[in-house]
Amino acid sequence: MSNHRKITVENVQQIRETGRTQRGWITTVRWSPYGGALAVAGATGVALYAMPDLTLRGVLEGHGGHVKSIAVSPDSRVIASASADTTLRLWDLKQAGQYRILQGHTDSVNGVAISPDDTLIASASADQTVRLWGARTAVLEGHSDELTCVAFCAGGKVLASGGWDSTIRLWDVETGALLAMLQHDDWVREIAVNPADDTLIAAASKDMTVRVWNTVTGAQIRLLRAHFNGADSANFSPDGALLASAGRDNLIKLWRLDTGEQVAVLEGHDKPVLTVAFSPDGSQLASGSGDNTVRVWGLEG
Repeated sequence: MSNHRKITVENVQQIRETGRTQRGWITTVRWSPYGGALAVAGATGVALYAMPDLTLRGVLEGHGGHVKSIAVSPDSRVIASASADTTLRLWDLKQAGQYRILQGHTDSVNGVAISPDDTLIASASADQTVRLWGARTAVLEGHSDELTCVAFCAGGKVLASGGWDSTIRLWDVETGALLAMLQHDDWVREIAVNPADDTLIAAASKDMTVRVWNTVTGAQIRLLRAHFNGADSANFSPDGALLASAGRDNLIKLWRLDTGEQVAVLEGHDKPVLTVAFSPDGSQLASGSGDNTVRVWGLEG
């Protein structure tokens, strides 16, 4: 875990780049829940970096296609990877990266999430379905186009899925019933859950907005006109006070959740920023870009 200062609303304008590494074709960055490692998904598998020095510790390889998304289990033991090869893999980091393959989707698996209680895995696929794996299995149907992302929220009782049909659908995890449908103006690229209030999600969309939704009421809480040509990623700070967004304008922007005010812009990437993630202690922000770099941002001292 980093000893650096936590990024807050008050000091957010002091963020600078603190580390960088090269990695080809990046799709997702995810921290381990304890903050000591950063997992980076891409064309050649899942690269694992030790923090804070971004030291490459290993690469989980074997998928027959690009890794489109990853999730890390609450105990940091398992990484779930979703691939264009239509499968998911569950990599056991305590057992030298041994893995289990989950098969069932008929097209690219683009999104994956692990439930807060570590009993379920959800996957979102280009085959227009969401699947649940683990303690119970289900196939959730209703989207009318390719799916890109999925997230557990509201204490793991609600599943949010988004995709090319410009909607976010909220499902009852227990029954599989459709609870609500939330509308964007173009396809939804990523859904992030607020760690401080997991009834709130943020969705990054090609419609150039990041919208914050209440998954209990279905109300739109914030509409952030975020990134020219499209928003690709969003992620909340651990205390829920800040929201980071990234997109096709090559920028990372930070927003106050309570007011919707833009409070900082991070420049440096040369191509679209495809993924952002705050560290668990809130002291660092990781980003991955089409410029084939992973960058870490933080505060001095």
